[in-house]
Amino acid sequence: MRISSLPSLPAPPVWLRLVLQAVYPLFGIVMSLLFVVVAPFLLLLWPWDRRLAILRCLFLAVYVMWEDIGLVVECWYLRLRSPRGTSPTWDADHLALIQRALDNVLFTAKRVVGFHIEIEGELTVGRPGHPLVVISRHAGPADSLAIAWLLASTAGRIPRIVLADALLWDPGIAMVLQRLDSYFVPSRSGAGDDRTKGVAELAATLTRKDAMLIFPEGRNWTRDRHEDQVRRLREQGEPDRLATAVARPWVLEARSRGVASIRQHAPEADVMVIAHTGLDMISGPAAVIRAVPFRNRLLLRGRTYHSEDVPTDGDEVATWLEARWGEVNHWVDTHVSGREHL
Repeated sequence: MRISSLPSLPAPPVWLRLVLQAVYPLFGIVMSLLFVVVAPFLLLLWPWDRRLAILRCLFLAVYVMWEDIGLVVECWYLRLRSPRGTSPTWDADHLALIQRALDNVLFTAKRVVGFHIEIEGELTVGRPGHPLVVISRHAGPADSLAIAWLLASTAGRIPRIVLADALLWDPGIAMVLQRLDSYFVPSRSGAGDDRTKGVAELAATLTRKDAMLIFPEGRNWTRDRHEDQVRRLREQGEPDRLATAVARPWVLEARSRGVASIRQHAPEADVMVIAHTGLDMISGPAAVIRAVPFRNRLLLRGRTYHSEDVPTDGDEVATWLEARWGEVNHWVDTHVSGREHL
């Protein structure tokens, strides 16, 4: 089945989220015991799987699960310390949780599956005293994880993310990001374009230490999704948009309403546009297993604009974003290696 045809997962109700949090440690114990049982049999596959890719991926999945369980337990502890969430160190404590978890996961992922990040050139993360809005391409496995790490651990900013509400199924990530007032978009159509009221409310509360992350494409880029977008525009008789989509094979259309809403409600925020490449052609669990250990790095480039250099009018934001997305496509096109087309 093509990834672009998979249905989106609706968010769990609140009662089910509480149940998931409560049973998560027990679930982790069961899955860990199952991994211990299965691991010796996976080692026997070495004549056919010389890279032990399945074993590596399962080990990393179990490790990430326990980091996630750790977030749940530590969030419970912080709630016991401050039942109303009014502690003066509330945000800093949760930022420390994210920083530690992301550092550990990326350290382990580099050694187990070869996932590593490189940054092209000098990366500026906004001016002191200004919030930061981060607009990123969305493609390949774990790119959102890498960008969150960049903002939390490298930039020391509190990540406040616009993301799909399907991630509410992840107890640890959901607990931390909800407490830091991220916005889980309740829609199939993606985080970039609809439910702008929630995006606006989040943008209006940004402080100088925050970084708000949005993916204006609204979903992960894959070759299938780009082909579907081109086919849909052709069927709809949209010659201008079709020509743009054909000329930009490495990005999906960037929806501007969410970005425009952020600019209108946080005009003082500097804006970073992130392009990245390296793992673009890897989509779906089977493709990930075939690619492990990763030979390519996730190469990332960020370009930051001062707040006064970015428009706030909706139409002007759309034009500005289109120009930036053309630059993102061009940068990716000039950095994609032949290996990624395999």
